[in-house]
Amino acid sequence: MWAGYWLCSSFFFSSWGDRMWNFAVGLYLVKLSPGSLQLTAIYGTVVTSSVILFAPAIGSWIDRNNRLVVIRTLLLLQNGFIVCSALFISLILFRITENKNVLKLFEVLIILFGAAANLASQGEQISITRDWVVVICLNNKDSMARLNAQMRRIDLTVTILAPVAVGSLMSLISDLSGIAFICVWNILSVFSEYFQLRHIHQTVPELTKKRKNEYTALEETENDHQVVSGTFEKLKFFYGVLIIYKRQNVFLAGVAFAILSLTVLGFNSVTVGYVYSQSVKEIYVSILFGTGALFGILGTMIFSFLRNKIGLVKTGIIALGFKCSMLLLCVASIWAPGSPSSFKVSSKNYITGINNTIVNSSITSNSSLFYTQSHNTSYVSILLLMIGIILSRTGLWMFDLTITQLQQENVEEEFRGVVGGVQFSLNSILESTQYILTIFLYRPEDFGILVLISFCAVFLSFFIYVFFSTKSKSLLKLF
Repeated sequence: MWAGYWLCSSFFFSSWGDRMWNFAVGLYLVKLSPGSLQLTAIYGTVVTSSVILFAPAIGSWIDRNNRLVVIRTLLLLQNGFIVCSALFISLILFRITENKNVLKLFEVLIILFGAAANLASQGEQISITRDWVVVICLNNKDSMARLNAQMRRIDLTVTILAPVAVGSLMSLISDLSGIAFICVWNILSVFSEYFQLRHIHQTVPELTKKRKNEYTALEETENDHQVVSGTFEKLKFFYGVLIIYKRQNVFLAGVAFAILSLTVLGFNSVTVGYVYSQSVKEIYVSILFGTGALFGILGTMIFSFLRNKIGLVKTGIIALGFKCSMLLLCVASIWAPGSPSSFKVSSKNYITGINNTIVNSSITSNSSLFYTQSHNTSYVSILLLMIGIILSRTGLWMFDLTITQLQQENVEEEFRGVVGGVQFSLNSILESTQYILTIFLYRPEDFGILVLISFCAVFLSFFIYVFFSTKSKSLLKLF
């Protein structure tokens, strides 16, 4: 299937640019505000809020327009905004001014351009994963499962290599070398991505045909070349797309997936910033990041096996159950030696004694991996946190593929963009909640509270999905 090959190739270039930027921006924002996760949290809040507000409208726009025009527009916007945001970071790093007001303006522009780039990236994902893949595979479930898994493996392999590449440049050369690499990649890759996607569009006739949705709530609030305006019209539009989303058979599964976004137990900018604040060098943060992706690749392989053996819905149950069990290690890290958590205040003396007698001797051989500010610093807590997150990635990406294919198989063609947009919007609502919490719980000592909230969210997601699975026999013929 040559179209699938070209799609995977284009996806590689897009994923590499995204993964480099998503990893680096967390580190750069911590460097711009040493000792605090607040700027990183503000960035995350703005990014997710923009998706909440605009993803459904972007999804509807995707449904109503030519596929090639859509993808060309999104590619140019995504890569261009990343370059702009990176350039403003470099201006601060160059210290071209000491004026605090100007520096604040630069920080605002970094956040705004970064949010716009993410919004374009989300639109590209909606278009490719919810629409192009289904058309290229001619609605064949086995073909979709294979192509979904292949694309996810590419994404996760890139997640191993791209952060290591940019992290190495930042650690071994300079922060500015990382910025330069990100800018050059995004400028050059946009041409490769577009020409490959255009080739697919020309060789797969079905991509030139498109059924447009006829849902009246959307027609009344949007024109072909005009975005909705006015408070009433916007509310009416959101009500319309939510109704479309809610009437899908896989509605509860999508809700369960969205709740997973209310977590810091992943490799988002907050977690990267926290790990860096615990005196872990950039290169080793990127290695941990890449190791998590390696376990995610394992998840894509297990997904294909389980889907064939027990079905799609049951695979999701196993995936979430495994994820919950691995995250118990993260909960344990709150009270482990070396944790800065405020929960440990009452047992501070006891833990210090353990650090001095047992823990430090057990990690001496690994001391070259981290740089410390004190000879008594223990890294048991950070290692437990990272091990739990890394192992849980296997379950996460199994579940991600499960939800992706459930929506591909059960959402009508004319509503794929709308449903995908609402799904991304719901994900962002929950993701923004954890960023808002981080704005107030921004100290490393407060990170344990965020870990507990995150674990509870994942557990809730598991229960909702189990409830969905009990109804799926009558709603879906997937067992």
